[in-house]
Amino acid sequence: MKEDAVLLGHTRSLVGILTDPGEAANDTNLPAVILLNAGIVHRVGPHRLYVKIARSLAAMGFTVLRFDFSGVGDSRARHDNLPFERSTISEAQDAMNYLAAERGIGRFVLAGLCSGADVSLKTACCDPRVVGAILINAQGDQLDTGDALRSYLLNRRKARYYWKSALFRPKMWLRAVRGEAAFRDIMRVLLFPLLSRVARKKKALSGPSQYAAGLRFVAERGMPLLLVFSDGDTGLDYLHEVFGDELRQLCSSGKIGFHVIPHSDHLFTLLDDKERLLRLMRDWAHGCFVNVQPGAEDDGLLHAQRPSIGGRVAGGGKPA
Repeated sequence: MKEDAVLLGHTRSLVGILTDPGEAANDTNLPAVILLNAGIVHRVGPHRLYVKIARSLAAMGFTVLRFDFSGVGDSRARHDNLPFERSTISEAQDAMNYLAAERGIGRFVLAGLCSGADVSLKTACCDPRVVGAILINAQGDQLDTGDALRSYLLNRRKARYYWKSALFRPKMWLRAVRGEAAFRDIMRVLLFPLLSRVARKKKALSGPSQYAAGLRFVAERGMPLLLVFSDGDTGLDYLHEVFGDELRQLCSSGKIGFHVIPHSDHLFTLLDDKERLLRLMRDWAHGCFVNVQPGAEDDGLLHAQRPSIGGRVAGGGKPA
């Protein structure tokens, strides 16, 4: 395995690290993997998560590129007026162009955490060179939704906190006895799951979602798609709201791989959680691309050979 710093983009202003599998690359038919920034976090990823992902997939034979969007990490800021939502898609395509020119690779898997997952999906919707995507804690278009849905998601998160954590803390009950806690507000939050289930206002709250439309588009296109969430992540709540029962149908049909890693935080900080995530990604990549006969995608066999994915997961001197 070899890692090199590279410059890419129209003005060679984007800085990245190319992880080359070297002798492990015995399958030249494999797509390259491109890791997209999680928010404004440097290309190493939160707690060096992207470094671990890149090296883990490279050990399987994948060429992996992780780079910084303009204005993030070591990449220079843009000097045009292109909005960030569009520039990130354009720069993801610049990364694909670079690998096509330098490595002769024409097929790509995009992956990212949080906003990196959202950019991966948007790019996959507009560029047919993307043949797979791994969306980790994707947040979707929550910020574009109305106040009603945001309030609903906030109350749902509070209810989960009380039912799973706060109710079992003696200090919480002591504060309630002393009158230091807003008992009425706590009761309203505790009853929220029951009241929301009775009201059944999901469809009215959700409305149209470009995020849901994008997921449906790539699923119907037959592109392998893996969704991974940490337990209780806001993006997971939002996914359930915009999809409802349709999510279960898509997962059972094999069009979308879906996993929830319990007890993990948004950034998969703990080493065990990182390893669970890496194992999921390796298994998915192996089933979708490594363990596929040449030409299977063109023959419509890729969908049939995908692994059954769904449910919850049980528990040196190189450039960065």
